Amino acid sequence: MSSTFNLSTTQKQGLQLSLRLWLPLLQAPLQDLETIFKEHSFDNPFLEYKSSFESNYSSGEFIEDINLYEESLFDIVSAQIEAPLFPTPGSQKVANEILSYINTDGYFDGDTESIAEKCNVTKEFVESIRQRFAYLDPAGIGARDLVESFMFQLSQIPIDEELNLFTQKVIQNIKNIDKYHKHHRFEEATDLIQRFKSPPAVDYQEENSYIVPDFFVDVSNDITVTMNSSYYPDITIKDPFKSKNDELKSKLKEARDLVNLLELRKSTLYKLVLIIVEKQMSFFIGSELKPMTMAQVAEEIGFEESTISRAVSNKYIKCDRGIFSLKSFFTNAVSKNLSSSEIKNYIQNLIENEKNEEPLTDQDLVESVMKRYNMKMVRRTITKYRKLLDIPSSKERKKIYKVRS
Repeated sequence: MSSTFNLSTTQKQGLQLSLRLWLPLLQAPLQDLETIFKEHSFDNPFLEYKSSFESNYSSGEFIEDINLYEESLFDIVSAQIEAPLFPTPGSQKVANEILSYINTDGYFDGDTESIAEKCNVTKEFVESIRQRFAYLDPAGIGARDLVESFMFQLSQIPIDEELNLFTQKVIQNIKNIDKYHKHHRFEEATDLIQRFKSPPAVDYQEENSYIVPDFFVDVSNDITVTMNSSYYPDITIKDPFKSKNDELKSKLKEARDLVNLLELRKSTLYKLVLIIVEKQMSFFIGSELKPMTMAQVAEEIGFEESTISRAVSNKYIKCDRGIFSLKSFFTNAVSKNLSSSEIKNYIQNLIENEKNEEPLTDQDLVESVMKRYNMKMVRRTITKYRKLLDIPSSKERKKIYKVRS
């Protein structure tokens, strides 16, 4: 495998990582790096940066772009992980672990059991800490799904008990909301629900967002992995001050750390992508994804699993098959060398080609899967995969097909 980037670990060794600088820098999307370093350069007299795209701005446009900078979702939530909601170091540690598994929609997609094991606490304690996210902003953050997100958001609204209980009932049966239309407080409840954010982090998502790939993977006679360095700002350290002032010394250290951390981000992501490409080689040449977990990669790369989760957030690979998020390459094993992703793709294909007048039931699907892969599987697993794919049941699909015809 050839590459256009030389991996160096010298700066990683001996570097005292500042979580305040490192984790947000690692998690940030590629196109946000320029803005991040702009902000740091305003506060740090030793830090100079030059954007690869600076020549495209007039001075007026450049200032306007600076004024549009806003804190990230991660920054907003991280700042709230403190007393009184999280009064102890233990509760704050668990809360930060939970935060690392909150996706760009604002939903928690981690596993409480693995967090409990890592933090040496019970899974019940982890869940109790996650429930406290109901009182954080943006409202609904940290919920597992839309229904729980709406319940979190409802808990922040001061309303009378009757309306609160009725609205909870409506939310829990949101798919059958019309059944409550005769209730005397139905209009009030639906007015509340319509004001809820869906997804909870919608205000932190760009309306006209576009994907900037972090890496390009080319498959020909060899596989070439190339880093997209166009969006990395050029950072330099200037030291015009001879003062021994402690505050200036601290700023100089911070500036040096930022330069080192930017290089560490490059090397960490590059090593991570090399592992992904190596383990998912079959995918890049046209086959299915293989089982691969973040825990396995974390052990190989030498970081915590939560750090890997942050690293893959909002990062993308462009290859001949299209643009894919790094997160999409992680999939659990159903059996040896068979990933849940492959099963889901097979189910999706079956349903896309089913007869409209006789949609496949979950039992039909499980029988097809067992025959195709020569393995045993229970129907509830297939039902779970179908729901994760956001595919309605066979009865619901039959109704949809009738409406369309």
